[in-house]
Amino acid sequence: MATRSLGEAYEIMKEREQVRLDQAREALEEAKALLAEGMDTGFVLTNLFYAFYYPILAIMNEGQVPTTMQSITIGLFDQQFIKAGIFRKEYSDAVHRVFTLKPKCSGEKTPVSADEVNKLLALARDFIADAQEHCI
Repeated sequence: MATRSLGEAYEIMKEREQVRLDQAREALEEAKALLAEGMDTGFVLTNLFYAFYYPILAIMNEGQVPTTMQSITIGLFDQQFIKAGIFRKEYSDAVHRVFTLKPKCSGEKTPVSADEVNKLLALARDFIADAQEHCI
């Protein structure tokens, strides 16, 4: 049975992190585009959620923390990275807010203002940048 060297394992881990951060940037751009086109807020919020969630997966991968259900992963992120002061608490507040706002089923209407969505978009952009810096 072939085993990977530590260097190879490290490279694979870094590639996975980069994939997640790229997915986050794509989700953020899609959320912006959907908002600009006047699409249903639910679609915007779903993409916005993933703009926050994918960096969490990258960070958790870097810390070798197992990921399971979304809510558990977010809770572990809070415990290990927010409470430790590694990331700003407003990122945690934002991901929790988007998690509760995103539609749970198709067609569900979500009451959220354009101002709040724009603030969340800006926070997602900053979070992705900070996560990228952390994962370097």
